[in-house]
Amino acid sequence: MISTLRHIVQRVSQANTVEQSMAELVRLTRAAMQTDCCSLYLVEEHSLLLFATEGLSQDAVGHSRLDWGEGVVGLVAQREEPLNLADAPKHKAFKLLPEVQEEAYRAFLAVPVIHRRQALGVLVVQQRLARQFSEEEESFLITLASQLAPQLRERALSRPQDPKLIHYPALVAAEGIAIAPALLARPKMDLVQPERRAESPEREWQRLEQALLATSEELAELGGRISEEVESELALLFDCFLELLADADLRLALRNCVEQGWMAETAVSKVVLEYVGQFESMSDDYLRERAADIRDLGQRLLDQLARPSLAPYRLDHPVILVAKEITATMLAEIPRQKLAGIVSIKGGINSHAAILARAMGVPALVAVEGIKPAQMADKTLLIDGLEGRLWLEPASEVVRAFEALERGLERRSARFRRQLAEVCHSRNGEAVSLLLNAGLDADESVLGKAGVTGVGLYRTEALFMAYNQFPTEQQQERAYRRVLERASGKPVTIRTLDVGGDKPLPYLPIREDNPFLGWRGVRLSLDHPDLFLTQVRALIRANEGLGNLRIMVPMVSRLDEIQSCRRLLEQAVQELGEELGRPVTAPALGIMVEVPAALLQLARWWPLLDFVSVGSNDLTQYLLAVDRNNAQVGASFDSFHPAVVAALAQIASHSADQDLSLCGELAGETLGALLLLTLGYRQLSMNSGSLGAIHFLVQHLDLAELPALRESVLAAADGEEVRRSLVEFLEGQGLGELVPANA
Repeated sequence: MISTLRHIVQRVSQANTVEQSMAELVRLTRAAMQTDCCSLYLVEEHSLLLFATEGLSQDAVGHSRLDWGEGVVGLVAQREEPLNLADAPKHKAFKLLPEVQEEAYRAFLAVPVIHRRQALGVLVVQQRLARQFSEEEESFLITLASQLAPQLRERALSRPQDPKLIHYPALVAAEGIAIAPALLARPKMDLVQPERRAESPEREWQRLEQALLATSEELAELGGRISEEVESELALLFDCFLELLADADLRLALRNCVEQGWMAETAVSKVVLEYVGQFESMSDDYLRERAADIRDLGQRLLDQLARPSLAPYRLDHPVILVAKEITATMLAEIPRQKLAGIVSIKGGINSHAAILARAMGVPALVAVEGIKPAQMADKTLLIDGLEGRLWLEPASEVVRAFEALERGLERRSARFRRQLAEVCHSRNGEAVSLLLNAGLDADESVLGKAGVTGVGLYRTEALFMAYNQFPTEQQQERAYRRVLERASGKPVTIRTLDVGGDKPLPYLPIREDNPFLGWRGVRLSLDHPDLFLTQVRALIRANEGLGNLRIMVPMVSRLDEIQSCRRLLEQAVQELGEELGRPVTAPALGIMVEVPAALLQLARWWPLLDFVSVGSNDLTQYLLAVDRNNAQVGASFDSFHPAVVAALAQIASHSADQDLSLCGELAGETLGALLLLTLGYRQLSMNSGSLGAIHFLVQHLDLAELPALRESVLAAADGEEVRRSLVEFLEGQGLGELVPANA
C-alpha cells in the first residue's frame, strides 16, 4: 500500500496544471482500488463542485454541484467523516443528479479531504456491484486523502479565477497595507554548481579572495544604509554576515577546497551548502531561517565571481519587492522611500527580512500560498497586512476600499501616537505602566514619550546570535550600555541569555528530542556559570552611573534556581567591587513566570524576588501543550483559553502590592490588554507598534467598572466566550473601533 500511495502522490504533484493533477488523482485511485468509478468534489462557495471523475459523465465536470449537506457526498463534507454504503441509492440522504450519469453504481465509499480543520472536498469511489468496501480499502482512501490534502489546498488556490478578484492567503510578517507595482528581486546564481577542476589553485584562490572582499564591502555599504534608516542595532544583522565572511573556519574550508583542485565556484558551492545543511537541521525556527541568509551570502559570492559588481536598482516610484525567499540583503538594496512592501513566497515571521520589515514599518507577507514570483511580474499588487492576503491586479473597487482603510488606519495610528506624549492614566485616574519589548529594535523616540515608562523586556539572545562565538564581557557591556542610556533613566529589564533546547547558538549546537522541555534558559546558564557571570558582570558594568537596570532570568521552575542566580549575582557584585575599588550596587533581580511550576510556587518565591514578569506566550504554550510554532496545531494556541485566563488571574492574586508585569504578545492586543487590566495587571510590556492603541484603551476605561467583566471571563466555558465578553464590553463603552477585525 505504501508504494502505491507514494506513486499516486508523486504523479499528482508532477502534473502541470490543477486540472491535470486532479484527473491523474481519480484515474490512478480508480486503478489502484480496482473500482468502476472515482470522483473528486471540491468545496466552492459553500457547495461541492464535481471537479474530476473517471466513471461519471465528463460533461458534468465543472458544472454539476451539490449544496453543503446535500446528498451522500454533501453529507460526508458536512460531517467531515467517511461514509461506506453497500447500496447508496437506499440511503435516505441519497440524491440522484441525472447529468452525472451514476445510476449504474451502488457501492459507495467517500472520505472528506481536510487540511488544518478546513474541508476542501470529498474523494469518492463507486462500484456497480452492491457491496461494502473493506476496512483495508477504506483505510487506503482515508490515508490517500490525508496525504494529498496539502497539495490539493495549494492547487485549488491556483485555479483560474477572475484576476481582478483573486487573492492569496499568507502569513503577516509586518502589518500594514501597500498598493504598488511588483519588482522581482534580481535572480541569484544557483548555489548548486557543477564540479569543475581548476588548472591553477593559486589563481582560483585569488579570485575567491577578491570576491570575499567585494562582497564584504557591498554588505558593509548595505548595512550602513540600513542603520541610517532604522535603529542602529539592526546593523548587527549585517555585522553577522560580515563576521561570517571573515570567519577563519569558513575561509580555511574554502582554501582547502580550492587547494584540492576545485574551481572557486565549486568551492563556494560545496562549503556553503554544507553550512546551509547544518542550519536547516536545527529545530528552532529562527536559526533554521538563518540558512536562507547563508545561502544568500553564497549566492552573492558566486555573483561576484561571475560579474565583479552589481548595478544598483534605479527606481522612480515605490515598489513591492517580490522573491521566492526575501533576504535581508535584498531588502537593503531598495531605498527605503521606494520600498512600499514585501512579498516572500517562502520564509517565516522570524526571518531577518521579516525583522527588518517590522523595524522599518514596511508591510510584509511571507509563506504566500498558490502563486509564484513570475506570475507577479509587471503586475500591481495589494498587500493586506491585516488579514494576511495578497491581491493580484486588484479591481478598482478593491483598491479604493483598501486606500480608504489605509487612510483611516493612518489617521487612527497618528492619533494614538500623539497620545503617548501624555502619562498613562485610566479615566478614573489610576496609573497604568506601559513598557516596551525590545531587542533588535529598541526605539529611542518611543522611549522618550511620557506615556512609556521604560523597557519591560530586552532580549539579549539577538546579541549572542550576531557573533560566531560568545561575545566578550566588553562587547556585551557596550551593547547593554547603549540600551540603558537610551532609556534616559527609565527602568530597563534585561533578560539573561534565553537560548538552548529549541534555540541553540550556532557555536553551541544542542540536539534534543523534546527541546521545549530541554536544556534551555536558566538551566543552560546555571550549567555554565562562567557564561552567566560574564553576562551579569557586563550588565552591572553597563549600569555604572545610570542605575536603571533590572535583571530578569527566564524559564525558572525551581527554588534552587532562584537561589543560585541570587548567589551568582552577589558574587559578581563583590568581584567588581574589588576590581573597581568602590562599592557596586546590585541591580534588582526578577524572573519570568512562563512554566506551570512557577505559577504554582510563586507565592513562596516572592520574598526572594524584586519583581516578576509573566511570559504569556510560553505560559500558554506549556499550559495547553501546544507548540506555537507548529502550523499543524497552531489553531489550538489560544491565549484566551479559560485555563490561561485562570492562570493569569491566579498569578495576579498572588502578587498583590508586588512588582508584577506581563511581557507577552497578549499585552499588545486590545482584547488581551483589556483582559489583563480586568484581572488586575497594571504593568504591560509590548512592541512599539501596539503602545498607542493600548494607551488609548487605558485612557478611556474606568478600571473601577471591571469587576463584573472579571466574573464573566472567569466563568467563560471557552476562548470564544471570553472574547465575546471582552468585545461586548468594548462596544458598550463606545470603544468599538478597538475591536480587532477578526474578533
